[in-house]
Amino acid sequence: MDKDQIQMEDDLLILNDVARAVEENEFVPYVQPVCDLATNKVVGCEALVRWTLPDDGTVVPAGLFVPSLERTNTICGLDWFMIEEMCKYVARVANTPARVPASLNISAQHCKDKSFASRLAAAADWPGIPHELIRVELSEKTLLKGGECVQNLVATVAEQGFNVIADNCVFDGNLESLKKMGVSLVKISSSYWRGAKDLKADVQTVESLGLTIAAEGVETAEERDALAAAGIAYAQGYHFAHPMSLEEFTKFCS
Repeated sequence: MDKDQIQMEDDLLILNDVARAVEENEFVPYVQPVCDLATNKVVGCEALVRWTLPDDGTVVPAGLFVPSLERTNTICGLDWFMIEEMCKYVARVANTPARVPASLNISAQHCKDKSFASRLAAAADWPGIPHELIRVELSEKTLLKGGECVQNLVATVAEQGFNVIADNCVFDGNLESLKKMGVSLVKISSSYWRGAKDLKADVQTVESLGLTIAAEGVETAEERDALAAAGIAYAQGYHFAHPMSLEEFTKFCS
């Protein structure tokens, strides 16, 4: 049996488990706070799906099952689960400090669905939350190399008033293209900002285009201070908080 066959069998096993997990409500949204570097105030959060196993409560990170869903073209259903859960949560915490924009990672497979933007709008409108409180994240690589299909997806989402984030950025391409597509915020990968020769100049380039910039993967106070000195306004990472349940996030913000 070759490597591809083994991977296919592994994917099928995970798919069977996922089908059962959906029925048993084992998937739950977790979030990681995004903080203002000047004040340490929570100004947003990134939603991250987790799989809670029923036997012992083990929390399985997305990286162990999402790739299989991507390869088998079954990821969109899980994306919609997260979108709907986060819309309900944002509505539920109205008039509390936890009422901040929530970012959701979505698969490029949604570009095949021409009704995605209108369906996203309906998901936000049903609990009555402003569209600017829901942000859509796609990787920089996907945005720049996904072709016209992805470009149309971003354009229609932006037209509905949702902010679009370029995730995991290493500035491998044309920032102006991201701006023209409708991206409003870029997240710099930790692998990039840790090795950048002139991060401050990079930040100035991003801001000159009218894009907001945030850093990912901040682990220490020293890194936080260096990013602030370079002019980066927002960041997330273990230095501020690990991913947490919605209930924990509500308390964290308070």
